[in-house]
Amino acid sequence: MTTNSELLTQQEIADIRKPIGSARTLPRRAFYSREFYDFEVSELLTNTWMAVCFADWIPDSGDAMPLTVLGQPIVLVRNERGTIVSFHNIVPYDGCEVLMRPATGLKEFVTPYHGLTYDLSGRLTRAAFWNGTESGGDISGLDCNLVSIRCAVWFGVVFVNLNGSAESFEDYLTPVTDFYADYRLDALRMGRDDENKPIWHELKCRANWKTMYENYSPNVFHESFVHEMYRNSDHSPRVDGVGGKTYQEVVDERGFIGLQYDNRIASSFFGDLKSLPPVLRKDGSANPANSIINMYPNWVVTVLGDHARIAFMLPDGPELCTQYVATFFDQSVVAAKETTKDRQAALRLGVQARAEDNKICESIQRARRSPALNSQFFNVFWDTPHYVLTRMFLRLYLNKTRAGS
Repeated sequence: MTTNSELLTQQEIADIRKPIGSARTLPRRAFYSREFYDFEVSELLTNTWMAVCFADWIPDSGDAMPLTVLGQPIVLVRNERGTIVSFHNIVPYDGCEVLMRPATGLKEFVTPYHGLTYDLSGRLTRAAFWNGTESGGDISGLDCNLVSIRCAVWFGVVFVNLNGSAESFEDYLTPVTDFYADYRLDALRMGRDDENKPIWHELKCRANWKTMYENYSPNVFHESFVHEMYRNSDHSPRVDGVGGKTYQEVVDERGFIGLQYDNRIASSFFGDLKSLPPVLRKDGSANPANSIINMYPNWVVTVLGDHARIAFMLPDGPELCTQYVATFFDQSVVAAKETTKDRQAALRLGVQARAEDNKICESIQRARRSPALNSQFFNVFWDTPHYVLTRMFLRLYLNKTRAGS
């Protein structure tokens, strides 16, 4: 077990804990060190709920998909009841994967190495020739069922807890569901193309997952410098004529961190998509406020006036992430031809913003290799979310390292 003296020095811990005006960020090695990354994977990320795919990747009963999450092979399948369930993608007998490539219309799994048969609940049902006969004989005593993984779905996104030790999904999601309690997010569906296929985008980013997390919604100051859509708006930077913020910070120390602002401002960023119906609140009124908010550890929810967006990132190592982005619209127009132009505009802007962000994240990641500075400082006016996020990371690290000391 890594100790806190190996992970962070006492001076670095003290500097992070200082008031925002004199505090420092995590040290640069926290963003590229293999030791740091391995600690995060084993002690932090496998212990919580992670967004891993969109439910529309396996839309029908019998659809299944293998994924690698934090280096672990898993398999997701939509069972006969239409529920998405997950297993470790390994056969207890031979150690091979249960499923090697995406599949549709499965009634059962037949494993590729020795032909063991599993139902979609992960129970071994047949092992042909196990005893030399075609039937395989009595296998009831074999301890060979698939190992399940806790799995949940919210707003079209599939979440897993790899080691089974996380709090309940409902408790984990509480900051999000409380914030959006008055929204009719259940009326939104992933946008679709002309062939009625769901649209999502994949983007690679050569940056540490925390570099990306810090950049997104916690960082408001960068918008007018990095993003074309914000540079073209009179509302960037997000201050009024006397230097007051034109947005509200959302800062929940459980990792729900971002911003909310008046919907009337948003049209100057995203344009006026007139053919799209508004995102509604439960009282039937149109959503008056836009929000862009991260949820620890790896996803961002964006709810705008007439569409919403989910992005999540899967770490592929200390300095590489794969990001997935999908945009959601009112279910009545997800494939309507009369809304195609505006839906395409919403999709384009969402992907463009993330591509611009990723370019900056890659620059930050390269710069972290410089020995000139071990860490950065905070802007008192803009950086409260980043400051709270950094202190949250410190708390998570210390909770684990002290437990192992």
